[in-house]
Amino acid sequence: MKPIFKILFITLILLLNIDKIFAQNNSELNYSYEEIEKKIEESHHSKESLWKWINIYIYKSKQNKDEEALLYAYRLASNYSSKPINLKYADSTLIIAKKQNSKKLLSYAYLNRGTLYMDDEKYRKALDDILLANKYSDELGDDYTFNKTNYYIAQNKIYLGLYEDANNELKNCVEYFKSNSNSNDPLGKSYSMYYLYSMMSYLDTNTKIGKQDENKALIDEVLKYIKNNKLEQYTPYFISIEGTDAFYKKDYKTAIEKLTQSLTSYNDQWSHNTDIYYLGLSFWHVGRKKVAIKYLEEIDNVYNKTKKLDPNFRTAYEILIKYNDSIGNTAKQLEYINKLMALDKSYEKNYKYLYTRINKEYDNQKLIDEKNKIEKSLKTQKITNIFLFFVSIAIIGLIVLRYKKLQKTYKARFEEILAQNQTKKVEHKIDEEKVIAIKSTDKKADEEILVNNEISAEQTFDYNFYNKIPGLNPIFVENILNQLEKFENDNKFLDTQISQRLLSENLSTNATYLSKIINIYKGKTFNIYINDLRLDYIIEFLKNDVKYLNMDVKELARLSGFSNTENFSDNFQRKFKIKPSYFIKMMKENLNSNP
Repeated sequence: MKPIFKILFITLILLLNIDKIFAQNNSELNYSYEEIEKKIEESHHSKESLWKWINIYIYKSKQNKDEEALLYAYRLASNYSSKPINLKYADSTLIIAKKQNSKKLLSYAYLNRGTLYMDDEKYRKALDDILLANKYSDELGDDYTFNKTNYYIAQNKIYLGLYEDANNELKNCVEYFKSNSNSNDPLGKSYSMYYLYSMMSYLDTNTKIGKQDENKALIDEVLKYIKNNKLEQYTPYFISIEGTDAFYKKDYKTAIEKLTQSLTSYNDQWSHNTDIYYLGLSFWHVGRKKVAIKYLEEIDNVYNKTKKLDPNFRTAYEILIKYNDSIGNTAKQLEYINKLMALDKSYEKNYKYLYTRINKEYDNQKLIDEKNKIEKSLKTQKITNIFLFFVSIAIIGLIVLRYKKLQKTYKARFEEILAQNQTKKVEHKIDEEKVIAIKSTDKKADEEILVNNEISAEQTFDYNFYNKIPGLNPIFVENILNQLEKFENDNKFLDTQISQRLLSENLSTNATYLSKIINIYKGKTFNIYINDLRLDYIIEFLKNDVKYLNMDVKELARLSGFSNTENFSDNFQRKFKIKPSYFIKMMKENLNSNP
């Protein structure tokens, strides 16, 4: 056995027998699983502290014989381990899930191993596992895991250059994880982290499809979220995205500033090839070729160490080939050509498999699911439409009945108003006849009548009638009522500026006394008293002069002293129990039927 494998084997044995190491440490075992996960998250900058808490998590899970918690612990261990130990932990999670025969745990385990395969650029194996996790979580209705699998499927689509499709997937992921990220994350779930991950990729695809202008508001939103939730370790990633956006806008100066700032701000164990790559390209575009080559050679150094490289970085090799050609370094030029060909070959090999699987087993299944949803929706909609049809018929029937009833009511009110008009005409005619009879007598008789009337008035003064308001002199009340009668006869109520205060001053009294007199003797408040006088005034014109029937409501309101149309219409309907427009319509119909 080679020394390196011996070391790895021993390390694995130690980690898998961690219960013996921590048996003596009980104080930290009192932490809940959620608290331990929080400690792990807070220890990302310290490998020693990180593994201390992961091992406590494993030990506590084993002691409690909690298989689900142990799966979560192994999952975290796999995420922070180096190859091949990380896959050993991932396989352990799968063993637990299969042992429990739980679709929920199987979806977690397959997704975990799939993400590790992705990190190792084993895209075929990764997609197989992720699609299984997607299938299980969809069957269970586990929205959290389902959206996580969609996030990783979107990463595959980004790898394939399907940025539009990935963008749509990621938008849904962002919305889901954001809507759940304000609550404390339950055991085994990281809404906040995947909200930030999804947002990073969503912003990146926005950039790739030319929607950089949408990113500024989103970045401001997510930076505020980071600050409020004390997740500052993620800030450099979004500064990096600002730098990438600047690069695509050809603002290379800003790109260099932002990408340099992000590179010097990271506080984690990951390499940040994207920042290095775009810094190299930015320096190349501003003419600082030697600086650019240093950064792009760093991309090549990563490839030399890992034999893995994102195909999006192929431009780095194109520039390195071009540069070494310009300086006559044919050996380096040939080296970079061979690496670029190997990169393209690997990508072409992965592309065919990944594209086929995503289309056949994921996107096609999504289409089938969508088809089933639509068919189910159409069936439901058909039933709903039938129900709505009958409900609509019933509603229309009720509306028609209500309309007919309303028309009948309005017609009755209209006839009452006309009948009142005829009564007033008869009364007016009788009054005119009395006047004529009086005028036909001689002067002496007339003087005698006047004298007798004065005597009669003095003898018939109704004290009790004018003494209805305590504290007010009956003669004073009579005087105010006489002045109100003159006010009515002179149509002074048509003044739009008339008010209780103004009228009381004109009648040489105060507003309180005037209000009491109108309330008792007119049976109305001041406003209703004035408005009723105006309405009685205008309705006489409507009943007796055709030209008023051809005026619009606004003009009628103005002529009757109302300040606005709405006030006129509301008061007209209050007093006459019919809308002015209906009254006018019926008056016209009445005139046409009785020419």
